[in-house]
Amino acid sequence: MKMWKQWMALLMIFCLLMPGALAGSIDLTDDLDEEVGSVTESSAGEDYTISDNGDIILDDDDDLGGDVIFDDDGSTIEITDNEIDDTIDPDKLDINANLPSNVVNILLVGVDTRSTSLDDGLQNGDVQIIVSINKDDGSIKLTSILRDLYVTIPGYKNKNRINTAYSRGGGQLAMRTINKNFELNIENYITINFYGLASIIDSLGGIDIEMTAKEAKAINTYLRQHPPKYDNQSKDYTRENLPNKAGTHHCDGIQAVMYARLRKVDNDFGRTARQRKLMELLLEKVLDGGMSMTELNNLLNACMPYVQTNMKASTLFDLALGVLRSGISDRLTRGESLLEQHHVPMDGTYSYLDVDGASVINMGSKSFPKNVRALHEFIYGEYIPAD
Repeated sequence: MKMWKQWMALLMIFCLLMPGALAGSIDLTDDLDEEVGSVTESSAGEDYTISDNGDIILDDDDDLGGDVIFDDDGSTIEITDNEIDDTIDPDKLDINANLPSNVVNILLVGVDTRSTSLDDGLQNGDVQIIVSINKDDGSIKLTSILRDLYVTIPGYKNKNRINTAYSRGGGQLAMRTINKNFELNIENYITINFYGLASIIDSLGGIDIEMTAKEAKAINTYLRQHPPKYDNQSKDYTRENLPNKAGTHHCDGIQAVMYARLRKVDNDFGRTARQRKLMELLLEKVLDGGMSMTELNNLLNACMPYVQTNMKASTLFDLALGVLRSGISDRLTRGESLLEQHHVPMDGTYSYLDVDGASVINMGSKSFPKNVRALHEFIYGEYIPAD
């Protein structure tokens, strides 16, 4: 049963990791949503098999496929699958077929909405992160792509911000745009509603975070001055301020989200460190928190309303099992970092453009290929060009 708890926990990690990564990349003060027009430059041995219908079958003939699993007391637990986006055409993704198959790249798209529905009109993909999972060694690498990056959008004459691809063509065009510009092979995407992250953390009972006095004070100040946009607590809930001192503080969902989103207390490097720290705390809590199978499944179900994807449950199970077999729990116990991070563009490889009064990020003819090469080297260890 421990194996199945860890397996379920790994599925939860994918759900928790993704919104955690996305929340850490949001700029609290950036309200630039318009599309761009004219441009003026400015300075600046297997334990399971998968059946034909995608069900996961244990070797001892227990069925874990899509209906039930068993709790610690032998009772059955219903599994709720996410609704699959079946509109993606794999022949129109501009795939780099030369890339190795042992690394799976998944595009995470964050949309800034309070509604639990992801179908009420497409919005800009204000956060886009490539999650690269190595099926051989279980490593997980995150690459953040700045939303204001000025790129070619396939099918459109003029360049635009990369975040407009999602609003114009959903996951299909968002994946194709990144593949085309960066010579990648992304075939799967997951869209996350930021409103869900606080709910997910609350369903875990909150989380303990060690922080500085400056960080604690900044969280209290922001929540006092700005009504929490993603707060789903009941009206009679009374949030306690964090102590304005350094130490380990228990945070509810919205406080944890604010922790990941802090920028003004230091810099982007500090924000990235907080993002990684929150994700690893979530990993630790889910893996080692002693949750029952029922609790794990309830948490998985809590994630689903905030997620839209074209990935099948069998694909998620396969990836989770691969990461589990890599010894991720042992690395966590040893205190090793579980995540590697990269961002595009790299420092010193871009300039700002003034576009109809809005600022966009431009990589020149020399810097763009330099960033593509660096991204490939981060994910694969070498540059592998498309044909």
